[in-house]
Amino acid sequence: MDSTKTRLKPNPREKANIVSVLFWWWTISLFKTGYKKTLQPDDLFDPLKVDRANLLGDRLDRRWNIELENSKKWKRSPSLSRTIFRTFLWEYSMLGILQILNEFVIRLGVPLMLGGLLRYFRKDSVELYENALWYGAGICIATGMYVISGNQTIFGAYHVGAKVRVAVCSVVYRKALRLSKTALGETAPGKVVNLVANDVNRFDYVSILIHYMWSAPLSTLIVAYILYQEVGFAGLIGIAAVFVVVPFQSYTGKLSSKFRLQTAIKTDERVRLMDEIISGVQVIKMYAWEKPFCAMVELARKLELRVVTKSSYIRGIYMTFNLFTTRMALYCTLVSMLMFGSDLTADKIFIVSSYFSILAHTMAGMFVRGVAELAECMVAIRRLQGFLMLDEFQGSNIVLSKAYCSYANSDSKRISKQDLPYIDDDVDNQLEPQEEEENSKKSIGLMVGANDFLNNTANFIEEEKHSIPNPNWAINMINVTAKWEEKQSENILENLNLEIEKGKLYAVIGMVGNGKSSFLSAILGEITLTEGEVKVNGGISYASQEPWVFGSTVRQNILFGQPYERQRYQKVIKACALSRDFKQFPQGDQTVVGERGSSLSGGQKARINLARALYRQSDIYLLDDPLSAVDAHVSKHLFHECIQRYLAGKTRILATHQLQYIKEVDAIILIEQGKIKYFSQYQYLLEYRPEYGVLLATKNETTDDTFVEKPINMRQFSSSSNRSRATEVSSGGTDDEEEEEDAEMLYDGLEGTSRGVVKGSIFAKYFQTGANLYLAFTVLCLFIITQFMVSLNDYFMPFLVSYVEALNYEAKHVSWNQTDENYMNTTNTHEYSVIKDNMVMNYVYIYTGIVLAIFFVGITRSVVFYKTCMICSQRLHDMMFSALIRTGMRFFDTNPSGRILNRFSKDVGAIDELLPKAILDSGQMYMLVFGSLIVTCVVNPIFLVPVVSIVGIFYWIRKVYLKTSKNIKRLEGISRSPVFTHLNATLNGLTTIRAYCAQDILKREFDKLQDTHMSTIYMYIVTSMAFAFSLDMFCFLLISIVTFVFLLLHQSFTGGEVGLAITQVMSMTGLIQWGMRQSAEVTNQMMAVERVFEYIQLPAEPNLKDRGAYVKKKDKTLALPSNAPKTWPDQGCIKFINVYMRYADEDPPVLNSLNLVIYPGEKVGIVGRTGAGKSSLISALFRLAKVEGIIEIDGADTALIALEDLRRNISIIPQDPVLFSGTLRRNLDPFNEFPDTDLWEALEEVELKETVTTNGNGLESRVLDRGSNYSVGQRQLVCLARAILRNNRILMLDEATANVDPHTDALIQRTIRKKFATCTMLTVAHRLNTIMDSDKILVMDKGRMSEYDHPHMLLKNSYSQFTLLVRETGPDMYNQLVKMAKQAYANKYGKT
Repeated sequence: MDSTKTRLKPNPREKANIVSVLFWWWTISLFKTGYKKTLQPDDLFDPLKVDRANLLGDRLDRRWNIELENSKKWKRSPSLSRTIFRTFLWEYSMLGILQILNEFVIRLGVPLMLGGLLRYFRKDSVELYENALWYGAGICIATGMYVISGNQTIFGAYHVGAKVRVAVCSVVYRKALRLSKTALGETAPGKVVNLVANDVNRFDYVSILIHYMWSAPLSTLIVAYILYQEVGFAGLIGIAAVFVVVPFQSYTGKLSSKFRLQTAIKTDERVRLMDEIISGVQVIKMYAWEKPFCAMVELARKLELRVVTKSSYIRGIYMTFNLFTTRMALYCTLVSMLMFGSDLTADKIFIVSSYFSILAHTMAGMFVRGVAELAECMVAIRRLQGFLMLDEFQGSNIVLSKAYCSYANSDSKRISKQDLPYIDDDVDNQLEPQEEEENSKKSIGLMVGANDFLNNTANFIEEEKHSIPNPNWAINMINVTAKWEEKQSENILENLNLEIEKGKLYAVIGMVGNGKSSFLSAILGEITLTEGEVKVNGGISYASQEPWVFGSTVRQNILFGQPYERQRYQKVIKACALSRDFKQFPQGDQTVVGERGSSLSGGQKARINLARALYRQSDIYLLDDPLSAVDAHVSKHLFHECIQRYLAGKTRILATHQLQYIKEVDAIILIEQGKIKYFSQYQYLLEYRPEYGVLLATKNETTDDTFVEKPINMRQFSSSSNRSRATEVSSGGTDDEEEEEDAEMLYDGLEGTSRGVVKGSIFAKYFQTGANLYLAFTVLCLFIITQFMVSLNDYFMPFLVSYVEALNYEAKHVSWNQTDENYMNTTNTHEYSVIKDNMVMNYVYIYTGIVLAIFFVGITRSVVFYKTCMICSQRLHDMMFSALIRTGMRFFDTNPSGRILNRFSKDVGAIDELLPKAILDSGQMYMLVFGSLIVTCVVNPIFLVPVVSIVGIFYWIRKVYLKTSKNIKRLEGISRSPVFTHLNATLNGLTTIRAYCAQDILKREFDKLQDTHMSTIYMYIVTSMAFAFSLDMFCFLLISIVTFVFLLLHQSFTGGEVGLAITQVMSMTGLIQWGMRQSAEVTNQMMAVERVFEYIQLPAEPNLKDRGAYVKKKDKTLALPSNAPKTWPDQGCIKFINVYMRYADEDPPVLNSLNLVIYPGEKVGIVGRTGAGKSSLISALFRLAKVEGIIEIDGADTALIALEDLRRNISIIPQDPVLFSGTLRRNLDPFNEFPDTDLWEALEEVELKETVTTNGNGLESRVLDRGSNYSVGQRQLVCLARAILRNNRILMLDEATANVDPHTDALIQRTIRKKFATCTMLTVAHRLNTIMDSDKILVMDKGRMSEYDHPHMLLKNSYSQFTLLVRETGPDMYNQLVKMAKQAYANKYGKT
């Protein structure tokens, strides 16, 4: 979460002079570097001063706040679009001025000069040669100017677009920090990330197109006037033809934006599903639920593609109109000129033709795209605005706390009254030496912010000294009633009245789901109070129930922005029992924690979370169940050392299920159904609720119990990535190499495939995999036929004009010989006879045929092409998913979920939409360019020489450009993901961040990440614009050559030919750079295909029966594993023969030569210290990793049985319960194997029936994302219900009773003993009392079996490891446990 700022290179653009800027000279150094070596992040330049994220964010933020105030004043709804426009008004108006120059001066001037030039080539020309030269020069100069200013405009627009994007992201992030808890619950983190990833990208195009919205209609009017002057009404008929197309295209644009929104919804849905599947993949594998999830994803994908296909077809029609519009308009004008009998000459027709292509570009092209893009952009802005309007966190119910917010952050030592003056001095000193502050900031890395906080602190402390009388309560609650959502019927907390005294320790207890966490949230102000108020007197420190760690070093996770003080830090580490863990970590507390803490065990995460709360010096400490994730002796240590000793004299509120500690607290708060009971002494609690005495007894006997650190984690036995255990065995070495590997993978692995030039084969592979090569070949033929029609049309039109011109010319010559009066009639009669001339009529028919053919062939081509692409898209996605869900667990442990999701969101999105678009665009452009070149060379073969040489130069320029731009694109991808990761981490730890007032630090951090990203984007825009500029310069050369060749080789051409050659070459300028750009885009988007192929080739787990629909040919021949017999396993006897297990080939084994027999129906408890290999034993049974040796169940070797059968026949109750979104029924029985009655019975067994019935919808009741609307205990019960339903002979219990209150715990134990009495049961125990009555105890040590016998027998040997473990629980507990074991032994064998 911190990116220590390295000094990057200052941006050369800042110092470049005007010539260098106009001619893009300053980019050359970058291209040189890019050509010579692969660019690395440190080759990038800093963003420009004006592009800094914090500046842009502040600008927009200020405006948005003004807008909000105004909208309140004028009673209208605020508008984000208005705000953005006002913020960037200056940038946009500069672009507007450039637009006037380009569109009205340069573009409209060129055709008039062309007309002048062509008049010189008429047969009856009266133009002077000098004038012709001037016209030629004019054309060249105007083109040259356009090359310079046009590219600057596009660059400016992209640049503004990028600025708007950065500003909006900053504002979204700032908003995210202020979201209320309920708003956060409603918006999945995925949705916010999607806003920042996709919706803001709309601003890029809009900035280019927005000025066409006013310039296009204006230039249309001017053009209409000019055409009327030149050719009369015929011109207006042509314009009418263009305008018939415009509304049609605008309508398609509207449609496409509608589909866009639908696509976005469907994609969100699919990505959310993927996210759940990836985080719950271990559970899916252990339950063998791959099939139903594949079906779900395929369905989601099908629905998504249905919409994408519609918008693709629209796009295809649009592209066809690009070819067809000008040609149709010209056809209308030409034919009507013939009909009206006006004078048809080459110079007029080419002026008309040039103006039509301008119109087509501005009106039918840019204007229409502008309408579509603006519509889409408005959709995005509405989504963003919706997010910005969500409820914010109000600390309003908290009185006094604000002053303390800063004051808690000051790095002062505990503030007592007599210290204050000294602190003020301290503050004053801090303010003077700014330099020092800068340096210290660098040294502590980024997580410093305390100094900044200090600056505000001084005044608060001043005020406090004078104003706040010092009451002796820390928290005062008056009539507090609260609920999470306004809409909820029942309150979570009901009129609480409570005064919490300073310096005391309070325990908050109660059943699962009764409101303990909500009680703490009320103090933090995270929950909305419907009435009453909470007064807080002092700074607050908070440790959340679900530990939150972010991707940074362990030390930074603990300091969290506070300055590092060695002594205090060491004390905290000791109090939290972290010293031993730090020794295990490869780099001590400098070890980098993976995303979501993936390399830590659950206990480590919980303790780091607690250490963070302790290190921050506050008056009030809210601890939400910090003891549950750790094993007994650690929890004892934490309670005595941390909570009682280190925090002595502070106000502490501890929510807990560990009832053995409530004897030692100052007061007990019992929460039942949102109501509160306050007991000043433990005895009073017992009088009120005697059953707590019983629970306590059992607690005591038990929970002073173990020693096993309990790793809860992203996944490992449903939890920590299994590595963390592997490493603890092997002296903790690998853990970090793994992290290092990950860091390298960011550079190599992340885009490993996409290095270098994309191979041609990928392109073929894309079509081959998806459709087949015949289909691809058909598409290619259609492309060629379309282009042939287009070029034929372009060549035929001047041919027709020249023919008519020649007829007119002859007619005039005939008429010169007669007298003047007659001359009038003759010409008139002759004019009419042109259209009557049979040849001319035939030519007109042919011309009509060609124009219609362009339309129909073009449409067919587009539709067939898109259909092909959609088939490919569907197949690629399904192949990728089926390969992913069937690959081994190791893959998920080594790849963070973000990276996998990226393939499914970004890359699949690119393949769906961007890739087909780019292929069609570049295909069409290349075809047009080749067509133009061929036509030009047919007119005069001499042009082959410059054309060939320039094409060679183009190829070379493209090569240089692609090398650089591709690397920059790669860096852009790499620098983009930290932005999302940071956002995600923030949303996950929002409560903690707010309790610590760390928003500013994180905001700065986010802006830093955005700056890095912005610098890559800026470089990307710059390189592509410089590339476009150089291409355009060469096109400008070509135009000059062509123009002057005609002038210098006198009079051997007709006007038609000259006009044709020059207009074709001029049309190429824009096309070539656009085509090149799009072809580069194709190669870039092909990377996405390549990355998808990388996942398609993931190896499946060995022994899967169902390998998915798309197996490779070579794998089809592999023999399928044998099916398990119908009733297997009917006894449940498990044999381990010489078993070794490792997580990866190169890792040391985590299970070492394990030999063990478990007889049918035995109950085996598995104990051992952290990292002893307890959970690995379960992984081995489920074959989640590489197992060597033989594991037999009922005599069948599990290595030969299909994995699905194996996993389906072993039940597991995992350590952290995973629910998937959907209905409750799908969570219990995704295959629909059981009737409703069975499901209800199972729910009744686990006492969830009434909870479910009160929800209203019974089995159909919704389960939200990851089961967030169920408490942890309830989720655990649902998992138990799953096991009851399956009713297998073998049951594994990765005991997770830690986050469950004693009642639920007792319920689970009772149900298990009753329902699974005859089953073989393996329990990984964290609390010894649950396994003391087992038939056997297996003590694991460093992956080996160290002891295996009945607990009573093991306890007889006072030196056995087991005895040592039991002794650690304390003398009372020890006696109780020994008694239990003896009793169990007696019951079983009838003797002691």
